[in-house]
Amino acid sequence: MKKIKAQLIIAIVLFVTSFVIVLQFKSVMRNTSSGGIEYMRADELRRQLVKEKETNVDLNRQLLQANSMLEAYRQDAQQNDSGARAMAAELQNSMTLAGLTDVEGEGVIITVNDSHDVPAGASSANYIVHDRDLRDIVNELTASGAEAISINGERICGRSSIRCVGPTITINNKHCAPPYIIKAIGNPSTLEAGLNIRDGVADIMRQFGIEVKIVKTNNVQIPKYNGNVTFQYAHVIEPTADGEVSE
Repeated sequence: MKKIKAQLIIAIVLFVTSFVIVLQFKSVMRNTSSGGIEYMRADELRRQLVKEKETNVDLNRQLLQANSMLEAYRQDAQQNDSGARAMAAELQNSMTLAGLTDVEGEGVIITVNDSHDVPAGASSANYIVHDRDLRDIVNELTASGAEAISINGERICGRSSIRCVGPTITINNKHCAPPYIIKAIGNPSTLEAGLNIRDGVADIMRQFGIEVKIVKTNNVQIPKYNGNVTFQYAHVIEPTADGEVSE
């Protein structure tokens, strides 16, 4: 109830602010139009300006007060309601798992680039990075416990796509070109070992001269997913009273 009250206060303040701005605009348009109305005298304009400034100051004060009340409600919920704190923590974990938050932590940074030495008579297609190579790296990182992954700044999540489109690779429908910078957050040693496993993805790529450079670091920053997260056809199945999922 407190949260709803705070939201109503903010909504009312924003509505009043918008209403005052519209009135100011209409007043200025009437006073400066050439439709037969004379310009107001300078002293009247100054008085009107002072009055409107005072109104804006009062509205800003109300908005700050509403924000303070909302913050107080949030702090009260965090301090006095263990259920609210648990729900907030669960929501944060879910958003992180879905890739909807910026994250940072220790992990690895991998640079993958096309080979610069193609033997005479060999197929050049074997010496460049393909979309399947990037997918194999992502799968290996995930299997090695990576908690967040990005490629060229694009967060990899359940809605992500990595596919070849002409001479480029699209990641989340964004055209990317080599070198590909792959960032992963997790145990740096485990992630590195998973990629460097014998006859694994990195080993096979290196056999064709493709550059795969892995650097362990204590500070990896990965942005949130910026694609479409709305659902048009998928709907949540609500459980029945006995806990079973309804057909």
